[in-house]
Amino acid sequence: MHVDGFVAPGFAPVQAAFEENFALRGEVGAALAVHLHGAPVVDLWGGLAEPDAGRSWEPDTVQVVWSVTKGLVATCLAVLIDRGLLEPALPVCRYWPEFAAAGKRDVTVSQLLSHQAGLPFLDEPITLAQVAVPDALADALAAQRPVWEPGAAHGYHAVTWGFYASELIRRVDGRTVGAFLAEEVAGPLGVDAHIGLPATVVPRLAHLTTLTPTDPALLDLDSDLGRAMLALPELAAPGADHDPDVLAWEVPSGLGVTNARALARVYAMLAEGGTLDGVRLLSPATVTEVTRTVVEGPDRILGEHTAFSLGFMKPETAFFAVSSDPAAFGHPGSGGPLAFADPASGLAFAYVTNGRSPLHTDVRALGLIDAVRGCLGR
Repeated sequence: MHVDGFVAPGFAPVQAAFEENFALRGEVGAALAVHLHGAPVVDLWGGLAEPDAGRSWEPDTVQVVWSVTKGLVATCLAVLIDRGLLEPALPVCRYWPEFAAAGKRDVTVSQLLSHQAGLPFLDEPITLAQVAVPDALADALAAQRPVWEPGAAHGYHAVTWGFYASELIRRVDGRTVGAFLAEEVAGPLGVDAHIGLPATVVPRLAHLTTLTPTDPALLDLDSDLGRAMLALPELAAPGADHDPDVLAWEVPSGLGVTNARALARVYAMLAEGGTLDGVRLLSPATVTEVTRTVVEGPDRILGEHTAFSLGFMKPETAFFAVSSDPAAFGHPGSGGPLAFADPASGLAFAYVTNGRSPLHTDVRALGLIDAVRGCLGR
């Protein structure tokens, strides 16, 4: 399989590992980007963006990255925190009064953003028709009663997290999360990242394929895991990941569309303390605040240990084992994509793939991470 791009001197083993994924692990199409101390050292792509049509992966190919999107939303929230417009310690209802309903008056912004609010699904599944009317969706979100006492536990809010987070952004700033991302993060950094896909980008979109069967538990709507993962069931429809009519809506927990190059640049900015190439989005203190571990332990939804900061997943547990340093942070996505920053080593890493595998970080990404760390001598 032909691979294009570049690797800086000393990073040839990373390209070898990337090519090995195609040769040995069934990789379909993928891209990898790595920054070190703010500078790009790896930018690779290869394979097929649309296997059925034989369309090749190109340097500007983008794809749905599922929950990797949460890292982009968390960055948007960090900008508001940095500007003093959003205070994590305050109750959510200070910004969104209706949220106080159904026993949620004391739920803090920090609890909501770290998956502690007990709102991993709604009593009635969300629909794209609701997404089209933000006020109506906000009413449904605000009316929901927590399924556990907020703050007493945490559990992955796979779909709902993005809708609650985006409504916070809308209440504080007035813009939707897609507009905020475009104007305050993607635009200043010059990256190709979208929540709510413009029609002009659709021709560059990769189509996702399945390498391994879906875990039956994810399809069981009687389980908390199934209800959380399928909180918006229309996303599970065949072809939804490349349907322009679906991707045009802002679904901020999972329908972000971007590529590895853009994600690596966002995480490079975070790894460098909030400034990259003279563009300042955050202060170093804010980066530390929003990426510090807030909660760690048994996850009520995923059924194993996880750890979260204010929207980012942390690596203290096996679920997101991308670094041995607890200061690292990022987010994986269903099927294999992931992005993270490791500030201590100055590393920013992003991998996207359209060959979907199980929920956990898989061997393709872990092999690439090991190859990068081998080049760094650690």
